[in-house]
Amino acid sequence: MGAALPLPQAARLTAAPTVAVLRGAQASGEIVAAWDDLAANAIEPNPFYESWLLRPALEFLADGRDIQLVTVWADGKLGALLPMHRQRQYKGLPVSTVRSWRHRHCMLCTPLVRTDGAASHVAALVEWLRGAASVVELDYLPADGPVYRLLADLLPGAVVSEGYERALFRRAKDADTYIATAVPSRDRQEVRRRERRLGESGKVAHVTLRAGDSIERWLDDLMRLEAGGWKGKQGSALASTEANRRFATEIFTAAFRRGRLHMVGLDLDGKPLARCSTILGGGGGYAFKTAYDEAFSRFSPGVIIELDRIRALHEQPEVQWLDSFTSPGNVVLNRLWNQRVKIQGLTFSTGIIGRLALGARATLRSAKRWLQRRRTKASAASTSAMPASMVSVTASPSSSQPQSTPSTGTARPTVSVREGPMSRIKVKNGR
Repeated sequence: MGAALPLPQAARLTAAPTVAVLRGAQASGEIVAAWDDLAANAIEPNPFYESWLLRPALEFLADGRDIQLVTVWADGKLGALLPMHRQRQYKGLPVSTVRSWRHRHCMLCTPLVRTDGAASHVAALVEWLRGAASVVELDYLPADGPVYRLLADLLPGAVVSEGYERALFRRAKDADTYIATAVPSRDRQEVRRRERRLGESGKVAHVTLRAGDSIERWLDDLMRLEAGGWKGKQGSALASTEANRRFATEIFTAAFRRGRLHMVGLDLDGKPLARCSTILGGGGGYAFKTAYDEAFSRFSPGVIIELDRIRALHEQPEVQWLDSFTSPGNVVLNRLWNQRVKIQGLTFSTGIIGRLALGARATLRSAKRWLQRRRTKASAASTSAMPASMVSVTASPSSSQPQSTPSTGTARPTVSVREGPMSRIKVKNGR
């Protein structure tokens, strides 16, 4: 067990788990039926590793990387699946490494694992990983999930990443109860005030994607709004590259066709002002792409549409939770969603070279923290020893307002204050 095999044939599959490593669109295409069955019976959901979403990612977003689709088979069924990226370095050290593969639009790397026989499937996966490289990195795992617990039990010596917490939504009795509980009264009042002000500019309409709607039009609206904002300027919007555009077209169309796409929108005088999308799966969902016309940012359309999403999802009783699917520090969702999920990683070595690499990495990190503490203490001591007349203090202004500089007179601390509760949740849309 553990050797890389060609595409498995039904005749050679037995009750004992067998690992097969697949490469290329043709190989992955031949297991789609078994893959979909695995996803439907997984102990923990991950739509981003399902066939309809991962295969377009491999085709359009792999960028020439050596991606291996590690699969575990038992009793003629696919028991586990995890895409891995092979690298020649680990944190700058010349050590062979394999790590969970994710593309720029993916923030979840939970392996798909069949519920029936989950422990043996994960054990077979770990067995293969031990022989795959000197260092193995398993990233972006929900720390309270069953797959993480199985992996942690099998890898007691693994290094646990510091990770981060991201916002989690769990439905309440109804939308009004949730919003009243999660969002402070002053913030709710401020949102209503800004929506009234928006209504003075034209007719505001709250819209939801329905079964008979045009997914092409909804996707085009989302991509145009995103491309018109800061992501378009940075070149990271879905419409910024042909690869991104083709990937988005395939997955949004597939999700819509499968009933796995939820979208809400905000229109002004019949024109798209904001769009918000969610990928559904496993009794819950994952917040995906959100965009709004930044020319109207003073009305907080991003906050208005997030509240619309909360209301719309409460109309779907099958959706019990929502992962914000964000990088650290997303202020809007952290403010509106009142629960958290811990995202962590596990890194382990598979031989003396790997152990030396992890040891060297740990030593370097400790040395770096020690140097930072020394510099902080030295800076504090230096400042305290200076005459008061030489100490200059500058308070950083809000990122949403320009810094003011006095043209005459004695230099004074520059302070920018935005009053009102909405100042805490009005930020760039970003994921």
